[in-house]
Amino acid sequence: MLFASFFAVTSCASQPETVKNLKAGAGTQIIALGDSITAGYGVAQTEAYPSVLSRQLGIPIVNRGVSGDTTAMALSRLQKDVISAQPWIVIVGIGGNDFLGRIPKTETEQNLRQIVTTIQQQKAIVVLLGMNLSLPELGLARDEYNELVQRVAKDTQAYLIPDVLKGIIDNPQYRQQDIIHPNAAGQKLLAVRVAQGLQPLLADATFPNALLQYRKSNE
Repeated sequence: MLFASFFAVTSCASQPETVKNLKAGAGTQIIALGDSITAGYGVAQTEAYPSVLSRQLGIPIVNRGVSGDTTAMALSRLQKDVISAQPWIVIVGIGGNDFLGRIPKTETEQNLRQIVTTIQQQKAIVVLLGMNLSLPELGLARDEYNELVQRVAKDTQAYLIPDVLKGIIDNPQYRQQDIIHPNAAGQKLLAVRVAQGLQPLLADATFPNALLQYRKSNE
């Protein structure tokens, strides 16, 4: 079942050769930008998906998740938390709070596009996570955010890993009682899916000098 889940996620991912800045080899680190899911709300910091992902890939990952963040909030702190840190790859998982707050989709998409293009201007690679926000319990019966992220990824040549929360926040086994946050098991499954989705990208990307020591473990 788990391997079937991997295949379902990675089979729809972007093709590495189309990704902007794939061969730039710029920056010094991988950064995870996001909201409470990235920050690891309700679980230990070591159980948040960026920490688990770091251990799985054998490469350092900086967690820049902030609970409660919307795309506008993430954009406002982009320079301080991401650009100034000289990113090589930025994993962006943001937007859930926009939809919970009923922020207009046009505003969400505009903010997300600006986040992506601003990062790409630094010669960094952007990885977008399709977060799956179909939650009938909260009145979100149709996942319009997923369509939005796919469109932004295609237009900006970002690397898309789709459906990473499918079967997590809609499954009591993998979510906390508040419905919207993964528990430790859910965070681990999320990290596994992101790791699997990243493997083709890491195999083709030019590693920056600062991270060359980690390349062999990802070939």
